[in-house]
Amino acid sequence: MFKVGHGMLSVGLAAVPSRNACVQAVVAYSGSVKSLLAMIVSSLAVPAAVHAQNITFPHDGLDREYRVHLPDELPESPAMVLVLHGLGMSNNMMMNFYGWTELADERGFIVVFPNGTRDQSNIRFWDVDYAIHEGLEIDDDGFLRELALYMQNKENTDPDRIFVTGFSNGGDMCYQLACRESETFMSFAPVTGTMMDTLFTSCDPAVPHSIWTMNGLDDPVVLYEGDMDNSDGWGAYRPIPEIIEFWATCLGMTDMESTYLPDVDPDDGSIVREDIYSSPQHDRELWYYLVIGGGHEWPGQSGNRDIDATLAIWNFFDGLPGEPCTPGEFNGDHVVDVMDMLLVISQWDNPYTVVDLLTVIGHWDSICTFPGACCLPDGTCDYIESVDCQAVGGDWKGARSSCTTTSCAVTINDECTGAIPVTNGATEFSTADATTSADAVDESQCPDTWLGSMGSDIWFSYEATCSGTLTLSTCSSANFDTELALYEGNCLNKVQVACNGDGADCSGYTSLLEASVTSGGQYLVRLGGWDDASSGTGTLVINCQE
Repeated sequence: MFKVGHGMLSVGLAAVPSRNACVQAVVAYSGSVKSLLAMIVSSLAVPAAVHAQNITFPHDGLDREYRVHLPDELPESPAMVLVLHGLGMSNNMMMNFYGWTELADERGFIVVFPNGTRDQSNIRFWDVDYAIHEGLEIDDDGFLRELALYMQNKENTDPDRIFVTGFSNGGDMCYQLACRESETFMSFAPVTGTMMDTLFTSCDPAVPHSIWTMNGLDDPVVLYEGDMDNSDGWGAYRPIPEIIEFWATCLGMTDMESTYLPDVDPDDGSIVREDIYSSPQHDRELWYYLVIGGGHEWPGQSGNRDIDATLAIWNFFDGLPGEPCTPGEFNGDHVVDVMDMLLVISQWDNPYTVVDLLTVIGHWDSICTFPGACCLPDGTCDYIESVDCQAVGGDWKGARSSCTTTSCAVTINDECTGAIPVTNGATEFSTADATTSADAVDESQCPDTWLGSMGSDIWFSYEATCSGTLTLSTCSSANFDTELALYEGNCLNKVQVACNGDGADCSGYTSLLEASVTSGGQYLVRLGGWDDASSGTGTLVINCQE
């Protein structure tokens, strides 16, 4: 559904609930909400060439449809994620444009993409009791449950690792499954979803599970402040803060830690706040992401670029409690230490025994290691552990980072062997993706010019057009502190002949170098920054005069 309007409502965290607190939480909340709504429904076109084969799945008298992605390499009992499309979308869109298949190939899990049915306007939807679908009774709960169980049996997936995520109307459906089908699905990740009032007031999951959820503060489709007045006829739905409060209470959360993610892309117009709810009494968690300045989008795919929702959701699913990541590691902090021993002792005979205690002792100080994206020297990416990345001279991007979201593009002239030929005149350049060459710089050739370490450097080759004075300049034509060095010869046999750090009368610590050259001589120009962190764009101006 598409709506317009915005607002904010703040709700505090309730006390630890009883078993029926998912229903009791409804009574505890009070607040006022006002919004304006307007409906826009559209179907998005997808090129026919990328369409996958739909598979028919009979259910409740209807021929339902789904697509499935099976990576070539899977563990013996893999995890499975169901990905639900939004209103007016299709499973093919979710399969081709949200990064799930690529990530599944990298991490080794199965992805299923079901299709909703079509309503009276021929729009695909999930039946979450919108007012516009009054009279339509589609058993989507049963369809998704039976599909998940069928795929579990067919592909031998892990029954404790069946997850579901969805966008917009698909996010609403995630909440509905969390309320009604918690004995099949083990965790839920709605993106820009909400809870209709009819679901909110009846929700009481048999087995509450961890939830990852995300909304945009300025979402014009799913309003942050909800629409309890049903001013546009879609049906009353709850404010987002009230929904988060509901699940925090339902899941028995007593603690909450709020942080802001790094503003990786200041130009995307939004920042992300991360609220993690937990309790020392159990291992369930609620992770809530509020995109401040964000709209009705799937971050990483559109809108905010500080977080990739697909990768974040899978890392959340993959990190949920299960088998210890290393023997003896029971408390989830990825290291076997005194905390695991205390946990075993505190829960002796339920479920831990002397075998677990001996396992902790036998694996003391063991640490879980996780793979991540490794940018290799040739510009390719491999999903490996830090120590393996270091061994091949790669640049490791961190545990559980992904090659699907990491750019490992190598600047063509990042090293001497890739030097780009240049001649007299102006040449635009960028050192944004450059690394620092191992070649030493002789600063004795340019004393008092504040030559730095020549960090994040690039290379050019130049054949002198005169016997006279060669001038190389980034003077007042670059947006960072530049350094210049000139070598005579080739990459295998080169000799530094000149350098410059800060050129006289050049703004921004940019550079100007002059050196005597011989016509026809072969030279190499090295252009870098004051240090590894100094990089940017500019123009290199070359002039040769007798």
